[in-house]
Amino acid sequence: MMRILLAVAALLAARFASAAEELPFPDLDTEGYCTALVSKMLVKAEQQSEKEKCLVDEKGMRVALQPFWHLVGDVQATYLRDNYIKEVRLQTYITVSHFVATGVGKACLEDRIFCAPDKTTVELVAFKKAGYCPSKDCIREETARRLRLEKYWSSLPIHKTGWCLSHALHQKYPPLQILSNCVAEDIGAQCLSGTRQCRPG
Repeated sequence: MMRILLAVAALLAARFASAAEELPFPDLDTEGYCTALVSKMLVKAEQQSEKEKCLVDEKGMRVALQPFWHLVGDVQATYLRDNYIKEVRLQTYITVSHFVATGVGKACLEDRIFCAPDKTTVELVAFKKAGYCPSKDCIREETARRLRLEKYWSSLPIHKTGWCLSHALHQKYPPLQILSNCVAEDIGAQCLSGTRQCRPG
């Protein structure tokens, strides 16, 4: 009994530690970013007007992104903090939006949040039998990925899906796993822009 209690206590402690380590939503210096963005404009009145527009846009992006921040993985959030938002010129929620969009798209493809499917679905026939799989587990996983991708595929940019397809085969990982990662940001961007109805979980 004591061993069980200790195991449960250790598990709870690990969960609380993990929650404590989650990075908060980035609080960016958008004032500095917008000031730098318009600094080379010669007409002061235009400079001030564009700066105000920039600040409004940044505030709007912050409001749109924050509810989905929890979908950004710890590794990606740390990478964003350590590599992307140290300089003033990158203190914009445009930078953050790429990471959030990817997190949202992955959540859609893993059925972790509600994301409205396309009105027209496209069958990814070339991957239907998953004949490239070495095991039944692989076939099952790839089939699940295919069915999820098909719900969103028709509305994705053709140039992006074409590029992703050209890089999906003959890789270390299964093709549909690569495709899912490749188009995740595009699906998430549709959610964030409102062109696809999505609800944060």
